[in-house]
Amino acid sequence: MYRLFPLLLIIPLLAGETPEATSTTAAPLDRTWSVAAQGGFSSLFQLTLGGFFGEGVNGYNRLTAGVNDVWRKGDNLSMFGWSTTDVHLARPNWQAGAMYKMRVVSAKRHALSLGGGVQRWLLPTVKTGAKDWLVAGSLNYATLIKRVPLVVMQDSWSLVSSTLPTGSVVFTQIYTQHPLVKAEGFQLALRQGPSHTHSWNFYGANGNRVVRYGASLVAVWKGTTIEGGYRQQFGLQDGIRWNRFWSFQVARQFGGSFHAR
Repeated sequence: MYRLFPLLLIIPLLAGETPEATSTTAAPLDRTWSVAAQGGFSSLFQLTLGGFFGEGVNGYNRLTAGVNDVWRKGDNLSMFGWSTTDVHLARPNWQAGAMYKMRVVSAKRHALSLGGGVQRWLLPTVKTGAKDWLVAGSLNYATLIKRVPLVVMQDSWSLVSSTLPTGSVVFTQIYTQHPLVKAEGFQLALRQGPSHTHSWNFYGANGNRVVRYGASLVAVWKGTTIEGGYRQQFGLQDGIRWNRFWSFQVARQFGGSFHAR
């Protein structure tokens, strides 16, 4: 359950731009496409439920391809593939899926997007092995508080079928983004904030699972993002271990546009 940092949502706020209300006048859609490739390392393979698996350091990668303004201005259709491999076990875990997101609020200093999709998970190192089909949902809200971006993200997954007990889980994250350096073509920012996970029998887990607090440095330069992060996990149930987690990743984004009427 790793995520790419939502640059398309937050970069306009970092740049001091504010989205305007959508015009009621019909206009041709200026569709844009993007491909993002991401790779990195983390201290371990861990799910949002709080458990971690394997023997230690993991290498992971992700490829995401999407199109903006597919059917209406502000929407996005994307597909992704992700894998993580324990460097000791050399046994990969996989996720893939498709997601449609639509901007439902676009006003001065506020942006809200909702989304839904389907995902396939193959996680052989999780318990006895997970082979899952899931329905996914997302909520992304961004605003400015005294020129400091504040983001609220909520992701949900509901198991349609699985080799493990089926259920649903909700992951909520709140963070601020503090610009440290801004120059032509370059941005460096500090991101920090808490997150929380609640489960309804997802993989047999129930209730409030964990609270985490994390911070990371995010550098963006000409389509390349470098991010190093660290977080502390606090278990809310017996048997959930407190632990510290670090990660380092590099992502490169490419894109273009094409006009459609």
